[in-house]
Amino acid sequence: VVIGGYRLARDAALKALRAAAIDHSDDEAAFRQDLLNIAMTTLSSKVLSQDKEHFAAIAVDAVMKLRGSTNLDQIQIIKRIGGTLKDSYLDPDGFLLDKKIGVGCPKRMRDCKVMIANSPMDTDKVKIYGSKVKVDSVSKVAEIEAAEKKKMLDKVDKILAHGCNVFINRCSCSTERAGGVAERRHVSSPAATARSSLLAAPSAF
Repeated sequence: VVIGGYRLARDAALKALRAAAIDHSDDEAAFRQDLLNIAMTTLSSKVLSQDKEHFAAIAVDAVMKLRGSTNLDQIQIIKRIGGTLKDSYLDPDGFLLDKKIGVGCPKRMRDCKVMIANSPMDTDKVKIYGSKVKVDSVSKVAEIEAAEKKKMLDKVDKILAHGCNVFINRCSCSTERAGGVAERRHVSSPAATARSSLLAAPSAF
């Protein structure tokens, strides 16, 4: 009897909600305003209540960029210390990468062909589990190092074969590897960063 009463109440509540509902999905401006009202109502009881209009607009614009998708993981939030709440903004085009630009690289580029990778670009960072190499002379060590260098430069050639002028890598990249990229682009000053972020050949644009 009790469960049946709850079900009747649920049905009555759903009926009332459907009767009061307004569908603005065909009117983009009205639909956006509805979302803004919902967002501002949600933020009214939060720490952001003083700047609820600003953050409501950011939230709505971010959701609208998903074009109907409900996967909020596609919205990236980057936090930075300093500034004020009103300094927060939504990038209007593309996406932001939390990376450092390599030494000698241009700070701004347009019409780029970007390659994003997750590949070791430093020979001493390549992990070979369960392997051990024994040598009986210093010259053999030099041969191994030369082979490692050649293998890594071959990888650089494969990267450049794609025609990219911006290379973003998740793994570290040594100055020597960056120099290999620059050398094959005929750039006089190699671009490099210890953590590998962005390698670019200025002469390519």
